[in-house]
Amino acid sequence: MSLALDITVFDSAKLVIKGTYKLFSYDIQMDALSNVTSSFTIDKNTNIMTGDYVAVRPNNSTTLMYYGQIITVDVDDSSNLMTLSANCIWNLLNGDIIVGSKSSNSYEAHILKLINNYINSNVGTNILNKGLTNSTNTAFQVTSSDGISTSNFIDYLVRGFKLHNTVFEVTGIGQGTSENGVPFYYPKIDFHQVKDTWNFKNDVYDFNNWVVSDSRNLRNYNNELWIVDQAGTNMENPTVLARYWLTEDGSVIKNLTDNVAKPTQVQIYLFDKTATDNPTYDSIAQSNLSANAYSHSIQFSAQLGNNFLPLEKVKLGLQSNIYYDNTQYKSVLTAYSIDSSSEVVNLTFGNLRFGRNDLFSTTN
Repeated sequence: MSLALDITVFDSAKLVIKGTYKLFSYDIQMDALSNVTSSFTIDKNTNIMTGDYVAVRPNNSTTLMYYGQIITVDVDDSSNLMTLSANCIWNLLNGDIIVGSKSSNSYEAHILKLINNYINSNVGTNILNKGLTNSTNTAFQVTSSDGISTSNFIDYLVRGFKLHNTVFEVTGIGQGTSENGVPFYYPKIDFHQVKDTWNFKNDVYDFNNWVVSDSRNLRNYNNELWIVDQAGTNMENPTVLARYWLTEDGSVIKNLTDNVAKPTQVQIYLFDKTATDNPTYDSIAQSNLSANAYSHSIQFSAQLGNNFLPLEKVKLGLQSNIYYDNTQYKSVLTAYSIDSSSEVVNLTFGNLRFGRNDLFSTTN
């Protein structure tokens, strides 16, 4: 039997509770790499509208499973039901930011500063300024090859997830009081690097419908980098300033070892020695090769209530050692979904790629 869930709706302007309703059906989609939409069906209610915020919990529980903002309302008069489509709360950041070269000891604090700047024009009413914190600090370095440029904020956060495994997690609902004494409610959001690790094996009965895609034996990714002087003119004998290799476990090294898949496949980076504020060779290698690591995608479903993976452990960014047919994959949970038509949670894992340096360009 699928989970019985309730949905609480909050007014978009005043953040007061409009009501809590039984969900007749739902499709919860969580994805760290894209701005996906979830859907919820409840009794028809003319008081609910686009822009309102929603929190989803199991019946008689304070555990949050979803927090987002309604983007569409579809009413079916024949059944007297309405379907709400919602995006995760980070949809409020679906606009542009300025990107330049930056480094510090806390990528998380960096993101909070960007958010505060982003919402500065409506800080009094923006829901993101009520309970936003960071509980980890991760050193980072962004080198913008375009100088000052722009990026969609969500796209910038996706880059951070891929490089630092940082996520937004709604940890609870906070309460405040307006000037006229009326209580209002807001999401407590913590931005942090996920460090939890879980082990999975495909011989566990409660894990089913495995789909594994592994490119390590396909030569469709570059694992050798040449940093070449852009001023060189001899194509048969280019001036190679530095060479780097990508190991099978995702590390970037300066000397060829047995841990590099062979034959190697070369990628060339043209380096302008006359430019000012150039990135270091190491940062170029990290940014280019780490993104080219062999790719794997692993999908499977886990029965709700199984003894091997508690539902409360299913969070974006969960680091994982997955053992599939005697092959180990170091992975990270990039997406999961739960819907009312089944009794499983569907899990999607991808490559685990940690790093510090981000060579940012509007062309990548």
